[in-house]
Amino acid sequence: MRRRQVSTQELLRARADLDSQYDLSDFDVDAGPKMLRITAPALEWSALDEAAVTSASESAESLELLHGRDKLSASPESTCDDAPVWSELWPCSRAMAAYFGHCVRMRSVDAIEINCGLGTAGLGAAAKGARVKLLDSNPEALRFARYNALQNGFTHIKTELFDWLHDRFNGHVGSLIFADVLYDKSHFEPVFRMLRDNLSPGRTAFLAEPGRWVATDFFEELRKTDYRIRLDMERVEDPINDRYYLVSVLRVKKED
Repeated sequence: MRRRQVSTQELLRARADLDSQYDLSDFDVDAGPKMLRITAPALEWSALDEAAVTSASESAESLELLHGRDKLSASPESTCDDAPVWSELWPCSRAMAAYFGHCVRMRSVDAIEINCGLGTAGLGAAAKGARVKLLDSNPEALRFARYNALQNGFTHIKTELFDWLHDRFNGHVGSLIFADVLYDKSHFEPVFRMLRDNLSPGRTAFLAEPGRWVATDFFEELRKTDYRIRLDMERVEDPINDRYYLVSVLRVKKED
């Protein structure tokens, strides 16, 4: 089915709607064959910037480790105990978008991004031809996710209000995309439930994880299952500092 074209007037109206309530920042995100434009609220205080300072400090104190050499650092999320703020463009989301662009065939795949925030990871899958739905429990996040889909020409992408910790899907939904959701042990069971009940046979779930210690328990439990598991590392450039962050990308496949 041919996609509907986005008019300049439609984009201007959608941006004006966001601009009436937020100061806006625009970012370019590498998604392989396509460079995504991601718009986010401009923030006076950034949890990401604070986390980046902590991450750089820990790297300087750990020169014998991999992330202490060659300007490689652990992703800033790994230093945060709190949930990633939806309004920030975190390295995990950028890493997932880049990973889809460089490493995964997604044409004609149905995929859902859980807890999508700005929609960056899901849009990376859409850039490779996936049919994507962006889900979040925050209406403001979905406003930005809809605009980001629109400004990148993905008029077919749908958004939906969905509390992934409590709401349920009915049956198989295709592939699943999770960008940094393992920051709390209470999230492990919902992820395993979705893998069991909603990941379509033959399809893959993608989890971006920045190196949080709490996630090691999830990985141990995942190894006990009969899913096919592949672990890759994606390198993400810090757009401000002359550093690169490492993000783990887990591919979990359910057999036919």
